[in-house]
Amino acid sequence: MKRILVIDNDDITLSLTKKFLQNYGYFVEATLSSKDALDTLATSDFDLILSETEMPGLNGFDMLKVMQKCYINVPVAFLSSRDDRTTQEEAKHCGAVKLISKRKDFINLPHIVDKLLYDYYRIVA
Repeated sequence: MKRILVIDNDDITLSLTKKFLQNYGYFVEATLSSKDALDTLATSDFDLILSETEMPGLNGFDMLKVMQKCYINVPVAFLSSRDDRTTQEEAKHCGAVKLISKRKDFINLPHIVDKLLYDYYRIVA
């Protein structure tokens, strides 16, 4: 069973995302902050991280930079309300595997996650 860590500072979005992915057979752990996510990553392994870009304190982009400095090699996709061109370019530049729009793509999230995991681990293997 693939393990996914979901990070979002909105309780409702976090709960919906977790339940949605669990219904598709994923093990999902959820946290409300990047700091808590980094603590979780220190003790648990995940196959994919889905993170909001905009959060108080440590935002998603900065969290990804910390992960890279600490050699935490888990693919990160941003699941964000911000899906403008600038955010897409920033996500790509910092090493995210994808920027997923909450407004446009949420309904297809399990299929997007399937493809991300397949593509990432096919390339890494």
